[in-house]
Amino acid sequence: MGARFERYVLDLLPAIGLIPKATRFKVYREGVEVGEVDIVAVDEGGNTYAIEVKAGRVDISGIRQAYVNAKILGARPLVIARGYADDGARQLAKELGVEVVLLPDYIFLSIDDLYTALTNALARLIATILAVYASLGEKEVEAVKECRDLQCICEKVDCESLFQKLPREAKNAEVILLAIELRKWLPILCTPAPR
Repeated sequence: MGARFERYVLDLLPAIGLIPKATRFKVYREGVEVGEVDIVAVDEGGNTYAIEVKAGRVDISGIRQAYVNAKILGARPLVIARGYADDGARQLAKELGVEVVLLPDYIFLSIDDLYTALTNALARLIATILAVYASLGEKEVEAVKECRDLQCICEKVDCESLFQKLPREAKNAEVILLAIELRKWLPILCTPAPR
């Protein structure tokens, strides 16, 4: 649920005035990883936000994580969650100046916000499919055509090296199968129509 909720939040950020710049941004100090920020975004004024995304309720640990990562990056801390785990989390956020955006369990969007969210999701899907399309070799394509599930595919090709080539969103059989199907249609779709 966490990764899916993060993608959902990415699509909603423009509606609250933030433009995503990076996801799963690793924070290093002197060559050592000291943290990871779910989303780095900027507002229209150029202010940078280190965003911690929680699919459920944010607790004290989540508030501290958002605060520390933001301070290390020199950004403003922001948490997007579905509520506070307890009053301690609410009080700590207030004390540390961590902005918390609470999303309801059900979200109703305006037509413009829905259009933006769907457009962003479709653009990400197309980019993922094209990345898979460009990454697969003929042996991998044949394995996918024969198998139709990851267990079978991994018996025919080295899945570890296959997954290193693919974007995170493409590491499931459905996306890989869709890319293989599009392989057949892309040459047809890209051929100019006769005049």
